[in-house]
Amino acid sequence: MKAGTTTLYHDLRAQSELIAMPDKESNALLATDPLAAFAGIGKTGMRIGEVCPDYTKPGFGEQSATVAQALYAGRKPPRLIYLVRHPIDRLLSHHYFVSSQHGDANPGGMTRDLEASLRDFPELVETSRYATRLRPWVDAFGIDSVKVIRFEDYIADRSGTLQTIAEFLGLEQCDFAPVIPDRVHNRSDARPVATPFWRRIMGNALYRRFIRPCLSLELRDRIRARLLPKPPPRPAPPSSETRQWLIAELTPEVEALSELIGATEPLWDLSVSEP
Repeated sequence: MKAGTTTLYHDLRAQSELIAMPDKESNALLATDPLAAFAGIGKTGMRIGEVCPDYTKPGFGEQSATVAQALYAGRKPPRLIYLVRHPIDRLLSHHYFVSSQHGDANPGGMTRDLEASLRDFPELVETSRYATRLRPWVDAFGIDSVKVIRFEDYIADRSGTLQTIAEFLGLEQCDFAPVIPDRVHNRSDARPVATPFWRRIMGNALYRRFIRPCLSLELRDRIRARLLPKPPPRPAPPSSETRQWLIAELTPEVEALSELIGATEPLWDLSVSEP
């Protein structure tokens, strides 16, 4: 979550050899009948995939990996891409995003008070424990089935990172022309805030059955951007004491992730944050 998955979803949708699920975060692996959720998508010989941060969130990761392992029993293992971001920067973006939302998008009523949120919502830190979150998938399919992509590398070189992903997925022909390097999707400080009234509309059965299928993802994004309010300013940054606590909590996870993927050095210096 908050590590570039929405932007990656849009970039992958532009590839002719790949069929992404109609909606990002379709949660097919968490459906009552996961196999049925994928049925009828794409054509023979095409690669079908989805982009879903929930599969490595606390409380869902082990369940998702177990379901996926059962689905792929006796078959060629899936290709798994894990986007990771500077753990503290990701956490701050996570807090900003959720605390700006209403209703189901903000379960528990997370406030803009970061210190209180860290106390009351352990998922803020737990989601940034990347080695812990990734390990069930490595146990299920092996490290060779996993490609870890740093958010910072992806944003700095979209086309180069997409080429790396394409090679990992075994895509023979890639057209990165539709990819606009400066277009970043779902930025916390640009994402419209879904009001309770809007959420009732989006959850309405008639809307979801008859209207939503007629609207492209891009058109729905434009409608939301035009009709919904902009998010508030970012909350105050963490205090020096809180940042030092986060560094102490997450440094072992950074080291464990490097060891898990065979990196020769940590992926980040947690004492340095993004501008």
